[in-house]
Amino acid sequence: MNKQQQEIEMHDVQQQDTYLSHLDLLKEDDSHPVMWLLHILLKACAFFSYLLLGYIIQNMFYEMIILLICHGVDFYLVKNVTGRYLIGVRWYTDLSFHGQEIYKYEFYNKGEVNAIDSTVFWYCQFGSSCLWAFFVFANIFQFGFIDIFLAGIGACLNWINLWGYYKGSQEQQKKMRNIKQFLAKKGAKYLINQK
Repeated sequence: MNKQQQEIEMHDVQQQDTYLSHLDLLKEDDSHPVMWLLHILLKACAFFSYLLLGYIIQNMFYEMIILLICHGVDFYLVKNVTGRYLIGVRWYTDLSFHGQEIYKYEFYNKGEVNAIDSTVFWYCQFGSSCLWAFFVFANIFQFGFIDIFLAGIGACLNWINLWGYYKGSQEQQKKMRNIKQFLAKKGAKYLINQK
């Protein structure tokens, strides 16, 4: 998909929405340790079921079903629940009438996101995405096709969530631009010093 076909639609969620008023989302000085725990627990559940279910359950079919359920629950709850509480963003995609994919974002906080909540969210999301990708590459060398499939689903769902949240988070995009500029300066200094 090229940049001309891709659109992004962002909007703030209004506080008078009755659904949101019942949730009482993201006060400026709140921290959400229950959401951290849920976020970390979902990731750990998928990892441990991938690593240990083969030893506990001797039937590969049941192992696959349990792991796919873990992946699905992790994807859904991170996308729709923990992302809203920890960083104040919910994302989804729609297709336009012309078949273009439109990323839509709902922002649930008017102020700053709690630094601890944001750090826990981004480190867990990025770390789990990298770990699933590692599992995929490790299984490629072992020719474990079913394990490649299961780890690949985990990697895809985690990277999709990471990409969706990254595109909606101006703070993360600013941090990535700063990192790119820093690395470019270091690289240029290194090349200049080599000559």
